[in-house]
Amino acid sequence: MTTAVEARIPADGVAAAGQRARRGGPRRRLFAKYAAALVGLVSLVLLINGSLDVWFSYDEARDAAIRLQREKADAAAQRIEDYITEIEKQIGWTTATQWASSPIEQRRFDFGRLQRQVPAITELIQLDGQGHEQLEVSRLKMDVQSSGADYSADPRFSDALA
Repeated sequence: MTTAVEARIPADGVAAAGQRARRGGPRRRLFAKYAAALVGLVSLVLLINGSLDVWFSYDEARDAAIRLQREKADAAAQRIEDYITEIEKQIGWTTATQWASSPIEQRRFDFGRLQRQVPAITELIQLDGQGHEQLEVSRLKMDVQSSGADYSADPRFSDALA
């Protein structure tokens, strides 16, 4: 029975079937197409996923950096505020009413002592109610007593007066 089947296949058909088997035939080409499509699709999905991951990581890192900088700025502002408050406390005793009526040499001595206690203070100027200088004690220049220099137009005086 097998001989009858062999007899029906033309000789060139047997050769063509043999060539297809050697080249890979239509089954191999279809498999290669499906494999290439699958690899391409997986690569595209992985590329999109990686891009989104990088994008979200960048946003999170930027937000974390902004939060960190904001915390540092707040901490620095708090330290500066504490520093200024401490200087204000130290200067506070020089503004008492009885202190202003003390002799000028006592006030000069107190200003010098204040400068030693608070190194950030480089210059102290005492003005009267009209903005005229009564006493100036400085680390950078000579001390001046009762010069009468007019600070009434100076914004430092007008703002403090207000």
